[in-house]
Amino acid sequence: MNEARYRSVEMEDAGMRLIEKGGSSSMSLAYPISLKGTYYWKDKPKFLAHMERSPVWTMMAVEEGLFRYRIGDVQGEASSGDIVLCPPSMEFHREMLTPLSFFYIKFTFQEQTQSEEERIVKLLHNLFRYKFTTPEQDRLFNNYRHLLGFFMIDEGVGSRGIAHYVNDVWMLFYIEAESLSRYGDLVNDPLMKDAKDWIDRHACGNIQMRDIANIFNMHPVQFTRRFQTVFGLLPSRYLFSVRMEKAKLLLVQTDYTIDHIARLCGYDNGYYFSRMFTKYGKMNPSKFRKIHSMQLL
Repeated sequence: MNEARYRSVEMEDAGMRLIEKGGSSSMSLAYPISLKGTYYWKDKPKFLAHMERSPVWTMMAVEEGLFRYRIGDVQGEASSGDIVLCPPSMEFHREMLTPLSFFYIKFTFQEQTQSEEERIVKLLHNLFRYKFTTPEQDRLFNNYRHLLGFFMIDEGVGSRGIAHYVNDVWMLFYIEAESLSRYGDLVNDPLMKDAKDWIDRHACGNIQMRDIANIFNMHPVQFTRRFQTVFGLLPSRYLFSVRMEKAKLLLVQTDYTIDHIARLCGYDNGYYFSRMFTKYGKMNPSKFRKIHSMQLL
């Protein structure tokens, strides 16, 4: 067993704080992943390295802020509530867009075979494009709060607590990936992949679920069940998440009014949009904009 180590560094000039805890705990064998290093950065203004290739898995769990990433042939942006997972030996490119508070975690699997790990990588790429956003945001941020608490206490107890809550974050991804693998497959249901792509392109228009079902010549109930089987969530929920993610970017990257952003995201008025955004992001649009208002680099 590696002895756990703890390091807390205050950097006043940079306005940031790094907390690190690494090594494995005595209880690590009870969990599916084994931690090789866990770090927490508060308001980090920039990445020291814009590309990393690690021999182990990398997880970036964003608490606040916005960054751009590229892994293999996939690029995207991640913000509060998103988890980016990079498999071993792949180039992980990242660019800070606003100051970032995040957990940075290195890990390996305890008992997975090479073929099983390759299957997980395929699911991560095909279903999530390396970025996972759990619908259980309350559970995710509860894990974050506990993790920060365990960083501050006795190394032995702290390491066991960190192992528990990091593994729970991982399980949020793994359970959903397994559900999609068990009950549906994009390769085996290209029609639903086309439906998802259509929603991605038209999410901010004036559309209803029955309209999408009609486009793909299906009854609305049949379409809803089939989409949920493949992707693990209702098509209406997926439409909602696409709109809210666009809203996040508009709030950070533009000075548009809330009413204007509402219309750009498919809502008739700012009041209803604000209610929906608060439900999704656990804060209203104005507060989200204020937190993320630093000019993009």
